[in-house]
Amino acid sequence: MKIKIFVFLLPILLVFNVTNCGTSGSSNTRQTQPLKTIYKDYFLIGNIITPSYLRGEYLDLLTTHYNTVTCENQMKPDALAPAIRGGQYNWAQADNMLNEMAANDILVHGHTLVWHNQTPSWMTEGTAAQVRQNMINHINTVLSHYKGRIFSWDVVNEAVKERINPGENYEDWRNQLRTESGWFKALGADYVELAFRTARAADPDVMLYYNDYNLNNQRKAQVTAAMIEEINNRYKAEGNSRNLIDAIGLQAHYGLTVRIDDVRNTIERFAGLGLKVDISELDVEVRSVGGSSFGTRKDSRLLDTEARQQALVYAQLFNLFKEYKDHITRVTMWGMDDESSWKSMGNPCLFDGDLNPKQAFFAVVDPNRTLRL
Repeated sequence: MKIKIFVFLLPILLVFNVTNCGTSGSSNTRQTQPLKTIYKDYFLIGNIITPSYLRGEYLDLLTTHYNTVTCENQMKPDALAPAIRGGQYNWAQADNMLNEMAANDILVHGHTLVWHNQTPSWMTEGTAAQVRQNMINHINTVLSHYKGRIFSWDVVNEAVKERINPGENYEDWRNQLRTESGWFKALGADYVELAFRTARAADPDVMLYYNDYNLNNQRKAQVTAAMIEEINNRYKAEGNSRNLIDAIGLQAHYGLTVRIDDVRNTIERFAGLGLKVDISELDVEVRSVGGSSFGTRKDSRLLDTEARQQALVYAQLFNLFKEYKDHITRVTMWGMDDESSWKSMGNPCLFDGDLNPKQAFFAVVDPNRTLRL
């Protein structure tokens, strides 16, 4: 019989039974404070939220360790916008999550307003003028509904194509966007700036993010930086004192072979543009089967060597993030546990499928101790 170890919100040190090699249920006792307490002088510590995380053990872990959340799917266009043109917006599920988080003093980051995926087809159909108005209406509707309740938004998600090949013109960002995007097909590369200008006008106080993955690849990072720099420079040339795009979200879906120096170079590249550089979707997968780790409830028991390797990566990453605390606002995990993770087969999270803390968890608690072992 497996025993789950649950963490409750108490004003005392929390005790877990784990071994130094990371297997649960051992006799060695190690003490730790909540992650949000450990990192209170550095940055917010976040996780995703799903309907299943609003009850029981998941909610206990969430409210204990995290002070910011991102809805995994419930604020994406296809979750909020009507399925057919002219229908009603669907606020109930996202509002319920927002209210629960407010009751627990947890900040909510909005994800996402404009994306090529999970968007009703009608929004990118019609003439360029119609599609443009669809975008403007959607952003205005969502930001008006959540104004004052959400502190930051991913305005545009994953506009740059997945891979930039060697030899391509990294500065010519307009020719490096995803051509399969319905927004790009209707509006061209200008849709990115339109989205941010619409969001800034709709809610001047909220922080606006561009969010993407593979940005530890320096070619893609260079293209993305060129895009953001051009848009921000044009906006400031009009007499605005702040950036139009406030921050970059590094999705940080990494594996065991991620190069820490590449992550460092990416942080420095975007920080050099005057941006906040947040870690928006962090997980570290251990392995995949057949080249894929996607799908839930596929987690398996990690070998001690695998758990140790994963812990070392998390430790190196968090030492790096702490080093750049002046530029990082939040570090958000993309999943609570290995069983519910979108990359479950890769066992990428801090807690295993029984919600026991892994070596990876303790690597985040004390990176230096993990690196010394």
